[in-house]
Amino acid sequence: MRIMLATESYYPHIDGGAVAEHNLALRLAGKGHDVAVLAPASKFSNSIEEDEGTIVYRRRAYTFPFYNHKVSPFPAIGVGRIIKEFKPDVLHAHNPWAIATTSLLYAKMKGIPVVGSNHLQPENLVMSVAKTRFVFQALRYSGWRFLVDYCNYYDHVISPTQTAVNLLLDNGLKAPATAISNGIDLKIFNPNNDPAILEKKYRFPKKQRVLYTGRLSGEKQMDVWVEAAKNVLDEIDCHFIIGGSGREKESLAQMVNDLGIADHVTFTGFIPEAEFPGIYAVADVFAISSVAELQSIVTMEALASGLPVVATNKDALPELVHDGKNGYLFTPGDAKDMANKMITILTNKQLQKKMGEESLNIIQKHSFDRVVCQFEDVYRDVVRKKRASRAC
Repeated sequence: MRIMLATESYYPHIDGGAVAEHNLALRLAGKGHDVAVLAPASKFSNSIEEDEGTIVYRRRAYTFPFYNHKVSPFPAIGVGRIIKEFKPDVLHAHNPWAIATTSLLYAKMKGIPVVGSNHLQPENLVMSVAKTRFVFQALRYSGWRFLVDYCNYYDHVISPTQTAVNLLLDNGLKAPATAISNGIDLKIFNPNNDPAILEKKYRFPKKQRVLYTGRLSGEKQMDVWVEAAKNVLDEIDCHFIIGGSGREKESLAQMVNDLGIADHVTFTGFIPEAEFPGIYAVADVFAISSVAELQSIVTMEALASGLPVVATNKDALPELVHDGKNGYLFTPGDAKDMANKMITILTNKQLQKKMGEESLNIIQKHSFDRVVCQFEDVYRDVVRKKRASRAC
């Protein structure tokens, strides 16, 4: 099959959708499909590159204010030509920005079946700009209306969890929809990764450690995470690791200092891709305080690394974290509840081991081998239906 992906967020940019799309493209190419990707460039000029059997057409882009994403302002110039020359059997569009929209409109005009993935939750954008509850609710409502109306143009919609699909359906989605996990490479993320490089690099103290890694942005509610860390440290001695970067990093570092826990918290900043799997190997517990997750790739990576997880009881996180089985869920925004759940795991090695083993069981159904087959099934289905409709 000839498959083209069109997206505004793609490797080397790091977020859940970008990582998932890059992995999908490489796996599809590895299975013998001809795969091309339309994605933003790192600067304001067009380029073409090869990436492990895929062709990536980079369109000139600038950085979008408030959200640190690359956006292509006028992708229509050249996109139609690229699609016409590649001749895809199916177009797979990701999220409603300029590249995907231009590709969607061209594909519809030419009768090319279009599958659409949604990794977007309006709350992720709204939290960056809304300063009052009224503005937040108004923007959230408008965001969902726009997103669902957009998704209804697709021949088939894919979102990474049933929770994510249900959110679309609850807000008026009419197009056929399927939940397919972002997937995880269990050869890369596993309990056998060596922590030695990162242990030496950051000199973590030899005590139990709680980890979060990912973007440091508003919807992640890392202020709750830091407050919970202070509550834990009031009861037991351990260390906290915050991996990744983002616009909230400076304010979080200031909060850590103000709470007097700087000696117990390490900010790693960006971790190189080759070293990254090892960050889970240095931890005893993974904790995430986010209130807007359609799946959470970092949580899947933690499960695949055999860690118990403390997570917010919100959105799709309960699909990965089964309360009392492989971790605990806590009330959104409740730092004390979060701290109590972390303390329960940190003070019980037997429970820690049991929950880590259950994490490994839960993550198996998210392996890339299964996920790629599910995408192929959807592609074949929309191509078959489009051909059948033409025959009529």
